[in-house]
Amino acid sequence: MTARTKPLEPLALDAAVFLLLALSLTVPSGYSWGAVLLLLLGLARWPAVLMGRITWPSDIRAWAIVIVLMGLVWCLHIVVDGKLITNSLGLDRSLKYLLVFLSVPALLGRRPSETAVNWGCWIGAIGAGVTALWQVFVLGWDRAAGYTNAIQFGNLALLLAAWSGVRAMRAPDVRQKTIGWLALLLGTVASVASGSRGGWVTLPALLLLGFWFSAPPVTPAQSLPRALRAVALTLVACLVLLALPPVQQRVTIAINEWSAAEQRPENTSVGLRRAFWEQALTIGQAHPWIGVGQTGYEELQREAVARRDMPEAALEFNHAHNEWLDMFAKRGLLGVAGLALFFAVPGVLFARRLRRDPDEPSDSVQIPDAEASARRTAALCGLMTVLGFAGFGLTQVMFAHNNGNMMYLLTVTLWLACLQSSPAQPVKS
Repeated sequence: MTARTKPLEPLALDAAVFLLLALSLTVPSGYSWGAVLLLLLGLARWPAVLMGRITWPSDIRAWAIVIVLMGLVWCLHIVVDGKLITNSLGLDRSLKYLLVFLSVPALLGRRPSETAVNWGCWIGAIGAGVTALWQVFVLGWDRAAGYTNAIQFGNLALLLAAWSGVRAMRAPDVRQKTIGWLALLLGTVASVASGSRGGWVTLPALLLLGFWFSAPPVTPAQSLPRALRAVALTLVACLVLLALPPVQQRVTIAINEWSAAEQRPENTSVGLRRAFWEQALTIGQAHPWIGVGQTGYEELQREAVARRDMPEAALEFNHAHNEWLDMFAKRGLLGVAGLALFFAVPGVLFARRLRRDPDEPSDSVQIPDAEASARRTAALCGLMTVLGFAGFGLTQVMFAHNNGNMMYLLTVTLWLACLQSSPAQPVKS
């Protein structure tokens, strides 16, 4: 590595992070641009990693192990009757998890700049909002879907909005704060325009988390006022959301569909979900340890439709619209354990940093310096990511889609990298 090329590394890393966030929902497979650049940067650093010249921070090391374990979970049932099933979601996921693992060294011992992360979130959320407005008011679509589907688009837009709002709170000047709040607004507009109710169910938890942790740590005596303020602001925000006609309409439809589905399987959004959940639970209970795999699941679903136990429209979908039940049916309790680690490990890592930054004195309750504040913001964004995906997974299988897998894997890695105590560190000679 020459002196001439060293300055290019942080610039390339910043570009990768910015592209990952900024293009994620505004162009087809927009996250791929940043992902590919991160992969190239990671591959370039692997020789130094293997020679021990680059060390693994403990948080990222734990996360990397989870990536590998989850990749192995996806490998279950990719060989059926001695044949490799190349059209199974499992093989596709396993390969992508391997590529993400190879990308991790790009973020070892270095942090992307706050500027790249902030503007990536803000441009990404603004782009999602503009895309949604274009699709609804110009193209005349009933629901904004971006370049994916409405559920994935709305859920990821909601996360971009949440990250944008958190980062707007500590933006360095009024101009950037204004852009950050605009990003929060337009990201929320994209979520509303998508009609993705699963995201709205998760929103109160995200709001509570944001209102509680966005300010510096408090003493025990200040905890109750902080909690009451967070609850009040969350209630106000939720009431404003419920007052919007598109949200009222979608909620009313959901209530009516649930009531109708209690009588018999219905070819509606809620009715199909009830049928999916019951079928997945039945399959999982019959094959509790490793499930039946993707091909087995689809075969049993076809049989259930033939028996009229499920609506015929179920054949248009290849997952159960619930992350946990889908995993239970296809990969059994082994898969469920892997999924639990997939959420729990990064969730614990982020929560631990939010409770008290390790670099703060144990008795410190003062406003942290800029560096500690940046790490706290990253931890909050990370915990929102984990909580968001866990909540979205109650009514959707986010990991049945490329953008769900890649955005979770890469952004969790990004937020963990932002927790490192210093920016780029030189490679040991």
